[in-house]
Amino acid sequence: MKMLLSLAWRNLWRNKRRTAITVSSVAFAVVLAVALVAMAVGLREHMIETAVRNETGYLQIQDVMYDEEPSMDHALEYGEEVRAAIAPFGAEIKYTVPRIRGFALAAKETSSRGVVVTGIDPEKEDRMNNLSDRMAEGEMFAPADDYAVIAAGLADLLGISVGEEIVLVGQGFHGMTAAGEYRIGGIIEFPIPEQNNTLVYLPLAEGQRFFAAPDRLTNLIIMTGHDVDHDLLAQNIRANLDEDWFAVMTWDQLMPDMVGLIEMREAVNQIMALVLYMVVGFGIFGTIVTMMYERLREFGILLSIGLKRARLAFVCFMETIMISLTGVAAGTAVAYPLMFLLSFHPIRFTGDMAQYMLDLGLEPIIPFAITPRIFIQQAAIIFVIALCIGSYPVRKVFKLDPVSAARN
Repeated sequence: MKMLLSLAWRNLWRNKRRTAITVSSVAFAVVLAVALVAMAVGLREHMIETAVRNETGYLQIQDVMYDEEPSMDHALEYGEEVRAAIAPFGAEIKYTVPRIRGFALAAKETSSRGVVVTGIDPEKEDRMNNLSDRMAEGEMFAPADDYAVIAAGLADLLGISVGEEIVLVGQGFHGMTAAGEYRIGGIIEFPIPEQNNTLVYLPLAEGQRFFAAPDRLTNLIIMTGHDVDHDLLAQNIRANLDEDWFAVMTWDQLMPDMVGLIEMREAVNQIMALVLYMVVGFGIFGTIVTMMYERLREFGILLSIGLKRARLAFVCFMETIMISLTGVAAGTAVAYPLMFLLSFHPIRFTGDMAQYMLDLGLEPIIPFAITPRIFIQQAAIIFVIALCIGSYPVRKVFKLDPVSAARN
């Protein structure tokens, strides 16, 4: 056995050029497969993270009617029942983010614009989506302040700047008139146009006063770790609440359109991966076949002088395994630093593609994931493909006519 393994290894390096081509084919296949899957996983995680951080959180507690009819009349009462329901799950819940959100008309002199007024706890909101890093002018308010922070696009549309005042008019809780005049204390810039052109932030207490809804929230966002089973946590919290009054929803229930988009992208990526595996397989098969036919005379002579077919087939199969392992190792060694670099410096879109992604509510980048599972899985798949192709020389050896092969 040791002699046959040594013979297989030496055979690889008798023709270094041929071996290098085969190893390069396998390595290139691994790099391509890892890049495709890392991009797909990275984009999926980026879409989920964007939705969770900017909009829904991982879970939300709402009034049971709010998801079907998101009006201020269906704001939930944030009292002891809700606090007691989430208290047992402190290990899974990192923090909560209270919000009260409604629509209003923002005006400055003769300019007006429909806006989304959101009352927030600035510290918790900043922890969730890094609002302080997006401040373009002025500063974020403290919980006890009474001024507003508006999005940069809205400021441009209304022609308003820090220090000036904005008038907000809307409908509050149970048909109450919501109206107020607020000084602009800060301007915040978002990459997504929908947010940048509509958002007005108020301190949570001031937002509740504006909407005439003291001690009420439209939603209580729950932020957890990535490894938490959100469906199970939602089920457990739901069991502690009266389902006739409260609803506990996960991010995928809150954003079915986003889930559909992710599933469509994953289906496309699976088709692309299948096509890639087929191209890779035929590429490796071509090099193996070429290598096989270059050595037919050698095989014929070896069989003619008495080498058993099983041993020759074993040597050929071990050559394929060695080439495959070398190619997979080389491909992984190249892919990891490349994906590591791209994970910190993602590809950034410009032009129409960038605008398309912004319209979808996504930052126009292609992020790459670097989880070990991706590298192990793709290396294993390419290795299995190479092994399947390695069965061809074995089959050829058992059917080979030594006399005719030796004459070639």
